Amino acid sequence: MIAEPPAAAAANARCWSCDRRIDPADRYCRFCGQGQGGSVAWYYRPVWIILLAATALGPFAILLVMRSPLLGRGAKWVLSIAILVFFVYVGWRMIVDVQDLLDTSSELLRSI
Repeated sequence: MIAEPPAAAAANARCWSCDRRIDPADRYCRFCGQGQGGSVAWYYRPVWIILLAATALGPFAILLVMRSPLLGRGAKWVLSIAILVFFVYVGWRMIVDVQDLLDTSSELLRSI
């Protein structure tokens, strides 16, 4: 496989969102307005995705994972699976704890 020279690669720069050709020096896409490179929105950065998943969005943060231009294909899969496993575990623990609480309260009511 022959690698493209840097000039050819720069000429083929494409927007991560709309996949249209852009100038390599552009910070934002001229067609869809999405940030490119260092100008990508803060909520597409991996640290913020994890923080949003843990505090506000829960498993819906997977949508941000899949749209993030900063993550490769493998990283998107790993992070998505990690978020799903975490929230399945949290949901399972909540169910178990509620069942224990109901059992304890029913035993207390029977003893009265």
